[in-house]
Amino acid sequence: MMELSDDNELFVRSVLMDSEDIEVEKYKRKISRALSFNKRRTKLWDFKETNRILRYLAKATNDAMILADVYIHTVIEGKKIIEEFGDIEERDYLSMEGFYEDAIKWVIVAEKQGHDISHLKEELYQVRLDARHIGWGYGDELSEIWREYFGDNDIE
Repeated sequence: MMELSDDNELFVRSVLMDSEDIEVEKYKRKISRALSFNKRRTKLWDFKETNRILRYLAKATNDAMILADVYIHTVIEGKKIIEEFGDIEERDYLSMEGFYEDAIKWVIVAEKQGHDISHLKEELYQVRLDARHIGWGYGDELSEIWREYFGDNDIE
């Protein structure tokens, strides 16, 4: 049964809660494909597909470090869209704000599970710094989300 498609395999794992051998890099590649675009400025990114991948992965593992890592990858891939396209639609910014907040939540859970989160926190902080001058209040919102969960403006 596990020789089905990658999506079916992930679904079966999510139902059976078999988190061993989750291929993190494979799911990062899936996220990268879902959030891809071409240089002719044709929108190809698909937040619905991205959410589906993340939802199945969350069902497939209890390891918050895996989830935090993949969510942060998602945030960084979203950052690439903004860097390339500049001003995008407000709903796209809202999706990326949601990914950022979810990434922070998984980082906090990973810390509670006993993982060292310092490098994850650094990556999220850098995304926040890079977003300072982005439109639609995106940078301000990431700063608010950061302060809500970490209570300060610094990485420490």
